[in-house]
Amino acid sequence: MSAPNLQQEVQKKLQELLRLTNRVLPVKVGKAVRDSVRENFRKGGFYGTPWQAPLRTQLGIGGPGYGPLLSGTNHLMMSTDYIPGEGRVIIQNTLVYAPIHNDGGSITVTAKMKGFFWAQHYKARGDAKELSTEAQFWRNMALKKVGSQIKIVQRQFLGEHPEVNRIVSEIVNKELTNFINNGMSTRRSD
Repeated sequence: MSAPNLQQEVQKKLQELLRLTNRVLPVKVGKAVRDSVRENFRKGGFYGTPWQAPLRTQLGIGGPGYGPLLSGTNHLMMSTDYIPGEGRVIIQNTLVYAPIHNDGGSITVTAKMKGFFWAQHYKARGDAKELSTEAQFWRNMALKKVGSQIKIVQRQFLGEHPEVNRIVSEIVNKELTNFINNGMSTRRSD
């Protein structure tokens, strides 16, 4: 191989390596981590640490037996996604209420919330003379003063964890090994 051809080959391999680090790895890592986060939702915890059940569930009230942070639409879970970038990937959930669930904290009772709580109370009460546990729960929520605080326990679903690091390392090691073993080509290795 003559000197100019050697330089062209090196440049070609460098371009393939850049493609691997800037495009292939961010997409593969992003998809794998997003999928593991969504699986955590299904399992009801953060990589083996279970989430605390909501008070409504603990009292045995409410609709179908969805796990913590799950619903009929699974909107919170399905809003967790990834954005691949050049040599990086961002795993995020852009829903306005995602941070309060992920980090825990307090929310302020509003007049609109009180209206919702009263509607739920009347729906649960129906025509019954005695208040059910569910009707009592919603009445107690509706009687909270506007401006008072409701504590939301932390149910972390995004963040640092050794399992996330393991997923990332496994993908990077596999792709780099394939790159080296296959003549440093970034052809798909799925």
